[in-house]
Amino acid sequence: MEEESLLEYLKKRLSLKRLLNEHSPADVESRVELEASQVVLPGRRSGLSNIPWFSLLALLLALIGQRFFEPSSELSRLGIGFYILAVCMLVLALIKHEWVIKPPDIEPAGELERAYQLTPLILVFPLIILAFLAFRGNQFTGINLLLWVFTLAAALYAFWRPKAAFAIIPSVKARLARFFAGDITIRIPWWNLLVIGVFLVSAWFHLSQLSSVPLDMTSDHTEKLLDVNDVLSGNHSIFFPRNSGREPIQFYLAATLIKYFGFDLGFTTLKFSMALAFLLSLVYVYRLGREIGNRWTGLLVMLLVGFASWTNILERSGMRLVLTPVFVAPVLFYLLRGLRLSRRNDLVLTGVFLGLGLLGYSAFRIMPFVVIIAFIIHAAYHKKPHRWREMAGGLGLVVLFAIIAALPLISFAYQYPELIAMRTVTRMTSAEQALPGSAWLIFFDNFWKAVIMPVWRDGNTWILSVVNRPALDLVSAGLYVLGTVLALYAWLKHKDWRYLFLVVSIPILMLPSMLALAFPIENPSLSRAGGAAIPILLISAIGFESLFSSLLAKATRTSARSLLIALALLLLFLSGRQNYDLVFNQYNRQYQNSAWNTAQMGEIARDYIRSFGSPDSIWVVAKAHWVDTRLVAMETGFPDRDYAVWPQDLETTLTQTGTKLFFVKADDQEGMTRLWQLYPGGFGKYHQGPVPGRDFYTFIVPSTEPGMTP
Repeated sequence: MEEESLLEYLKKRLSLKRLLNEHSPADVESRVELEASQVVLPGRRSGLSNIPWFSLLALLLALIGQRFFEPSSELSRLGIGFYILAVCMLVLALIKHEWVIKPPDIEPAGELERAYQLTPLILVFPLIILAFLAFRGNQFTGINLLLWVFTLAAALYAFWRPKAAFAIIPSVKARLARFFAGDITIRIPWWNLLVIGVFLVSAWFHLSQLSSVPLDMTSDHTEKLLDVNDVLSGNHSIFFPRNSGREPIQFYLAATLIKYFGFDLGFTTLKFSMALAFLLSLVYVYRLGREIGNRWTGLLVMLLVGFASWTNILERSGMRLVLTPVFVAPVLFYLLRGLRLSRRNDLVLTGVFLGLGLLGYSAFRIMPFVVIIAFIIHAAYHKKPHRWREMAGGLGLVVLFAIIAALPLISFAYQYPELIAMRTVTRMTSAEQALPGSAWLIFFDNFWKAVIMPVWRDGNTWILSVVNRPALDLVSAGLYVLGTVLALYAWLKHKDWRYLFLVVSIPILMLPSMLALAFPIENPSLSRAGGAAIPILLISAIGFESLFSSLLAKATRTSARSLLIALALLLLFLSGRQNYDLVFNQYNRQYQNSAWNTAQMGEIARDYIRSFGSPDSIWVVAKAHWVDTRLVAMETGFPDRDYAVWPQDLETTLTQTGTKLFFVKADDQEGMTRLWQLYPGGFGKYHQGPVPGRDFYTFIVPSTEPGMTP
């Protein structure tokens, strides 16, 4: 009776007339049930019977289950059992209204505005064709860049809603008036300080020890630095064909840092350019979290993404891999908000970021399919014929602006389809290597390994991951599993299509990894599946926020609320601590054990040049499976050189006069013997590497000029 009277009381207090005008009856019923579940009646029992045991057990069992998936454990079957129990406890918690995920507070969506400016629209399509033709030749020039900008400007002028664009101006004018009138009081809300604090924590994780973690480069970095050097030398390529081809954004970011901010052409610059792009994208990660949940969801997902080892390692690899999640975040934010509010400006920006993302990393090419799926799910949810037509128009708008933003790459792809598709074709087909079995069987095996990657194994690529461990830390992984169940529950219970879309988007974003059919050993891949990190960690944040908001709503005592807040902070601390260990200890140590110590050689070469040598008198005696000889030159500061000389060609160094410096692998007896024969007056010095097997000799030949003694 108390339950029924409470429901009646709440229905009267909730102004059902207003709710029914703005929301469906199902949403109203969900809100009433939610409010009823969070009110403690005077007649209800307190004490142990009021503790949300099912919710707390679900969390505890999930964390225990994930612990059995850590590399140090050999009892993974126990982990599966604990996860099954955790899901059962979660279902009971949902039934008992202990764990509540709130229904969407969705504003009634209006119709997508169809008005546009006819004159600039007439100019858009001829400008697209002209810009497309101007980009032929795989070079950015002043003319084609100007045409590109004019095309985008004309399209924006045709479709952008200026009223929404300039709505902020009156507020700015009022603030300026108060400022000049002497009212210069600065008030920063506590929430803004909290957001800034979380951003700074994320920045510390990504910028700390950036020059030394990791320290040494690989041959892939050689190719990238050569591309950056090409840009600095005036070769402004659209697509860089070295090593199967690369998109341009990273190289122009790095070249900008070098040319205008005094950075060196080196590994740190490559890493910093990606760190800068990543940190800027956190703004959209936060806004995406707010769009799906609330401001706490936004704050939590920004924190989880900010210190996740997954994104941190992709950035610190110094390659363009992190650009996929960097662009996934704004595309998802503008897409979901644009569909929710039928806001044309958001759909325009969705297209712009979608097109620009294609200039970042090849794995982002799957993102257009994610956008299409979002439109289909959204239109199917509304089940109205006019809504399908409206969504078709919205999708067309996204496609138009995506084409404009990606025009340089589209033009190159039309001219050189074999170059743009080389990496994809060689991984999906038998073009480079025969498929090791049935394509369908390989795909389903790849699919399974990829989708369990967040909680199971992340692959065996030492440069891009802490090998053969879960892609997520223990806390994020446990919350991800529970959050996935919650997202599906929210979709079924509240009919919120966005939760279904989030779950569906994850395997789609992992397709670039799954489709390695000819090389299944390359799956799973944190880099090719990098875009999935955003929805995965967003789901973890949804699980975290919904759990603790539910528990705090039921906690009537200050001591209970304090304990819950302490528990939440403890979980975040444990997550951050494990991610720190994964990046700065485990990944750094693994990387150091696998990479050749070219930085150490470069430092010796620089000291040699500064003292009595010259950059033209340095050689690395080449040997199979040793250092990339170009990297030694790059570490020395000369990216356009290759210091390689094979033992049988050492005679060619005799023509060089003055002091000479040779680097020789410690076990290269042929090379050392040949040097002693050619330069009996030289002397060698043994250098110990940071790890066993990385030792080498330097062999110095003194000058025969006056003042030098052999």
